[in-house]
Amino acid sequence: LHVLAVGVEGGEPVNLTAGTGLELPRSEVQLNSPLFDISPDGKELAFVADTDPAINVTNADVYTVSIGGKDAVNRSAGNAADDGVPMYSPDGRWLAYAQQRTPGFYGDLRRLMLMDRRGGATREVVGDAWDRSADGLVWAPDSKRLYGTIDDAGSVRVYEIPLEGKPRLITGDETFSSLAIASQAGTMVGLRQTFLEPPTVVRIDPKAGQVTKLSTINDALLAGTALGTYESVTYAGANGKPIQMWVNYPPGFDKSKKYPLFILIHGGPHNAIPNGMQFRWNAQVFGSWGYVTGWPNFHGSSGFGNAFTDSINPQQDALPYKDVIAAAEWFAQQPWIDSNRMVAGGGSYGGYLTSVILGRPHPFKALVAHAAVYNLYTQVAADFGIEIPRFGSFWTPEQQAVFKQISPHYGAANFNTPTLVVHGQRDLRVPVNHGIELYHALQQKGVPSRLLYFPDENHWVLKPANSLTWYREVKAWFDKYNAP
Repeated sequence: LHVLAVGVEGGEPVNLTAGTGLELPRSEVQLNSPLFDISPDGKELAFVADTDPAINVTNADVYTVSIGGKDAVNRSAGNAADDGVPMYSPDGRWLAYAQQRTPGFYGDLRRLMLMDRRGGATREVVGDAWDRSADGLVWAPDSKRLYGTIDDAGSVRVYEIPLEGKPRLITGDETFSSLAIASQAGTMVGLRQTFLEPPTVVRIDPKAGQVTKLSTINDALLAGTALGTYESVTYAGANGKPIQMWVNYPPGFDKSKKYPLFILIHGGPHNAIPNGMQFRWNAQVFGSWGYVTGWPNFHGSSGFGNAFTDSINPQQDALPYKDVIAAAEWFAQQPWIDSNRMVAGGGSYGGYLTSVILGRPHPFKALVAHAAVYNLYTQVAADFGIEIPRFGSFWTPEQQAVFKQISPHYGAANFNTPTLVVHGQRDLRVPVNHGIELYHALQQKGVPSRLLYFPDENHWVLKPANSLTWYREVKAWFDKYNAP
């Protein structure tokens, strides 16, 4: 992958990085972020490249090179973990970038680093006092601060991050993304969403924190749709630690009645479920079926501090399993929940944890395991499988006992819960054999099970017609095995 330039009037593209002997990283984690930037005077390129020549190790660093030049300079050479997201300040003095410090840990804290281009000195902007990752950044026109959309305790909030001083919270519990600032007037715009509001263009006053809605494209559709309500709750999870959870209530919710429960288990695991409109695993759709949904941000989730995110490594089953069971117990104590009609499910890591739950004690009448990591030994075939794992693989002595503890297939002797297994043929993140292995084990055990197979989908169900099929199949499964 290279950076190419082409004139606005057309012409032959010019490769700006080929002469350096470097290329941009191809890993998904890096591709999700900006990989290059051009200095305001148009004379310099900052870009991300993998410094480590080994094919099974990645160390992304930030380089700079003169436009048309070949001698690239590594600006983050002293860090063994990944660096990325280079951003020049509008006045050209500063080069900001994000830095992680734990090799092999994609969920590690992303620290905001600042290089003074007048002398090359680099420093961390905030430090350990602010235990949040610097994401979604844009420079203010005055080059004295940045603004970011920060994963923060179950929401993605807008923060001001001055070059000197502490970050300042600007917005509330809604989720924001795609910030942009007009270079002249300094007007800030972005996207806002909640569980009840699809992504909507808004204007954000960075001083007062006032948010003004600009787009109305979904208003008529939403006006004709019955929506529920939601709230954030905190309960005691594994080891008594507080766990934040989003609770969505169905339309017309009445606390004098009893409702079935669907606990949603998020993927990752090193991300969180924010207050946003999920188009897959949509709580409002489940609410329209009459379900209350709980979406816990269990141990390992992002936005609650780096120690909390890293707390499940390498034992990725234990704490999240306890957190989900504790969530079910919290709901069972609510007078408006029918504790005999609780179901659960998730995708990717959420499918993995669902498969773990399947083989252990739990209160759920039915489960949905989507793109589930079922057999950790065959997960070496995944699209990231060539990378040396942070804690070693199943053949390393220190990991052999861990794999036997955390791989869901070892719990197959205890499988007895009706389970809908979902997988896509084109899934490279969790290859399709996992779904087939899980389904076959359930069938051999005589457990009610169904395989929903999408030959034209990958790790996610993205095509609209397939999405409708997915929701229809999940509803039919619950109607059958969690009926009133």
